[in-house]
Amino acid sequence: MSPAAMSVGAYALAVCLAVATGALLVRSPAAGVGLVALVGIGAAASRLTRLGVVEVLVGLLPWLVVFDGLLPSLVRTFVTTAAAVALLALAVPLRFRSSLGLVAAGLFVAAVLGHAIFATDGEQFTQVAKYMIFPAVALAVLSDRGQEMLPHARNVILGSCLAALTVHMGIIAAGLGQTGTKYEIGEKLGFGRGIVHEMTLTFVVVAAAGLVSSKRVPVQLAFFALGAVPAMLTGVRSALLALFVVILIYAIRTRFDRRAITIVIVLVAVAFASGGAQVVMERFNKEAKSETSLASAGSERGAIWTVAVTPWWNAGPPQWVFGMGLGAVEEAEIRELGTPFFGHSDLIEVGVTFGLFGIFAWALLWFALLRSPLEGIVLVPLIVYAVVNGSMLYVAPLTLGLVFSAACRAPPEGEAAR
Repeated sequence: MSPAAMSVGAYALAVCLAVATGALLVRSPAAGVGLVALVGIGAAASRLTRLGVVEVLVGLLPWLVVFDGLLPSLVRTFVTTAAAVALLALAVPLRFRSSLGLVAAGLFVAAVLGHAIFATDGEQFTQVAKYMIFPAVALAVLSDRGQEMLPHARNVILGSCLAALTVHMGIIAAGLGQTGTKYEIGEKLGFGRGIVHEMTLTFVVVAAAGLVSSKRVPVQLAFFALGAVPAMLTGVRSALLALFVVILIYAIRTRFDRRAITIVIVLVAVAFASGGAQVVMERFNKEAKSETSLASAGSERGAIWTVAVTPWWNAGPPQWVFGMGLGAVEEAEIRELGTPFFGHSDLIEVGVTFGLFGIFAWALLWFALLRSPLEGIVLVPLIVYAVVNGSMLYVAPLTLGLVFSAACRAPPEGEAAR
């Protein structure tokens, strides 16, 4: 292509982006700002290698989570979507040791797109974008090239995560952001009160990645504590469960050696010294007074799940197989409970939205991830949240966890450890 033709193409693209930005600013200022940010990031990334683009975009995610309350709502989704595209570009040409992941991702994408054609509003289109991130990133980390290249990005991304968590600790230590405004138990939320569960999942994912990124106990302790302590300070019980399962699996893997026991003892001491343990106990004590039935258990998860599943169950075989469609869970929750809760479990959210076909594809993709040579401990927080809270729509920690599962994996035999 001649330089003149390239110049004309660049001008045409600029005009299209300007029109799109103007239209978005009219309908949604946050979306317009997000598009401008995305274009700026794309312009900067154009001068980087494909691996460098991945490092920049994925490395931004923990910062966007920590400062969520100060940013337009769609920025995190835009950047995560760009990161998913960059990961796929890094993984090209897509080659796989097993076709299972490719088949599962294809089935899940078909389920999402089958309902996307009926989307009618911005919320549903945003939901589609979030659902598509999971199979896209999963394919990237399952690919041969993804598993070859992502370990080279581990230190940069992990360093960015640790820096973001350090800043977050400084924020809450200085008394900035919000305190006690979610559960009223003195929890420390910083600037992430609006996405407290997504924030805690991010912290636990980083803790798990730090645990398996070094063989030196002081480094493991520092990394793990830096993620675990702010997670406990939020009072989110799902985070505590995820941390417990991560430590348990790590201890079993190491056959309960002195390293694992030391990490547990020091973590418990740090939890009490930092106040994290007290916040968690306050949360349990407070919820114990209100959780007096199956419906109210787990912050009323029983009621939320019942409300979500009942319309699907009553709808008949076609909906059992293919689901109720985008936004069905939120519509049911608004109708019955007056609040647009999501499913609080991927089993509920995916099953009701996409039916048995969608939940089969979702489970098959997770099976492909778990049987691959990825680092499974980093996937544990995502799976725990998927069952008890939901992780599909928490796109930033979902992407981080999947990337770290490839970046922190043990090198194959014959490959020099880096």
